[in-house]
Amino acid sequence: MQKIKYLFVISIALLLVSFDAVAVTVPPNVSPRWLLENIHKPDLAIIEVSDEGSFTFDGHIPGSTFTRKGDWRYMAADEALVHYPVHQLEAKIRRLGVNDSDGVVIYYKGNNTDEILGAFYLFWLFHLMGHTNVGMLNEGWHGWLGIKGPIEEKNEKIKIGHFSARPLLALEISTDELSKIHEYYLLVDGRPESHFKGLTKFQANSRYGRIPGSVNQPWQDYMRKDAAGRWYAKAPELPRLLKRMKIVPLRPILLTCLGGTGAAFNYAMFYMAGFHNLRVHDAGLRRWNLRHLPLENTNLHGLQ
Repeated sequence: MQKIKYLFVISIALLLVSFDAVAVTVPPNVSPRWLLENIHKPDLAIIEVSDEGSFTFDGHIPGSTFTRKGDWRYMAADEALVHYPVHQLEAKIRRLGVNDSDGVVIYYKGNNTDEILGAFYLFWLFHLMGHTNVGMLNEGWHGWLGIKGPIEEKNEKIKIGHFSARPLLALEISTDELSKIHEYYLLVDGRPESHFKGLTKFQANSRYGRIPGSVNQPWQDYMRKDAAGRWYAKAPELPRLLKRMKIVPLRPILLTCLGGTGAAFNYAMFYMAGFHNLRVHDAGLRRWNLRHLPLENTNLHGLQ
């Protein structure tokens, strides 16, 4: 098991490397007030995860560009949803106007929970691409409106950036590796509690149950809804699972869910809380179940 442990140590070391001098250092959990105070810095890139209609007609944070959750994932041959290859991700980030030396702030509108999942997934993708000077706007658009932050409606032409990917591949774990090592590490499943217990499942999931030995930290724990019906995520000081289990920050943690975005949600929330020894199972239980790997279950659907 020494080689496996070594990968975790490498992941931490790489996250601490600064590849470029940056004029603005972005905290992982960005307060709306911090963004307001730094919004005019030339080396700050701001990205909204929503759709073109909302970005244009509802307005957006000045200087921001927009993307969709679906822009970053595709369906593989086995029907698992996974991120695009590194060279394609690099090109997509450049098209958002991001440069190597930029600090990045990501936010979402919150018209639906998919936008929020997409925003947190993008946070993890930036880390995976070696760009850790990135933060999530706490409470997203809801938080920005809460401080009466400025809004613009014009869509500026985007100047292609010169972002270069320097992948931190240890931040991801394949299904093959997960099947071999999951029993030796803390494995956190980000699905809703009823799915984790095997009582219900997403329609896209072919089987009930959970990976043996896994524990549950639902991404829904972070979700809130405002008076206008808009969704937003509130970062806790310490996620419920980590607090209950008294997990120490250096402990290696594997993260999974059905299809990657819930695992990335936990990645961001754990990272913000000071837990950086993390690996995301992007293909999730979609691929695990397609390969008929072992599950444990707690209801009458039966062990599968």
